[in-house]
Amino acid sequence: MNIRGKYPNTFYRVSLKAVIRNEKDEVLVVKENGSKWSLPGGGIDHGESDIEALRRELLEEVAYVGDFEANPMATASFFVETKDAWLLWVVYDVKTAHQEFGVGVDADEVAFIDPCVFKDATSRSEQLIYKMCVDKNAVVTLP
Repeated sequence: MNIRGKYPNTFYRVSLKAVIRNEKDEVLVVKENGSKWSLPGGGIDHGESDIEALRRELLEEVAYVGDFEANPMATASFFVETKDAWLLWVVYDVKTAHQEFGVGVDADEVAFIDPCVFKDATSRSEQLIYKMCVDKNAVVTLP
């Protein structure tokens, strides 16, 4: 078994991410701990369903409380040097009951942004926003 980082390469930290759009087709994004923009969401805890995890993460990051529909739309996996682990994003197309969002306890900033601005991004998370929301064939170029 090949090992890179703390875990064998068969182990992934699974993170659920939400693509939430407004009426201008902008995508809700979040910054936390001084990071670059990312889709709202985070790690699924043992024993949680995907909907439970999304509900918790939306509350923690974008202060969303309410009903929503979530449909899986894409996945991405990559090694994160700062976490010394493989990460698997499971990305959901999320339709919320309302558009009332704020800065949650785990976030520094939230905004609706046109995902096309991330076309030439240098960060993996911003490249993935572009790939997931605009160009499904885009190649993420960071190692």
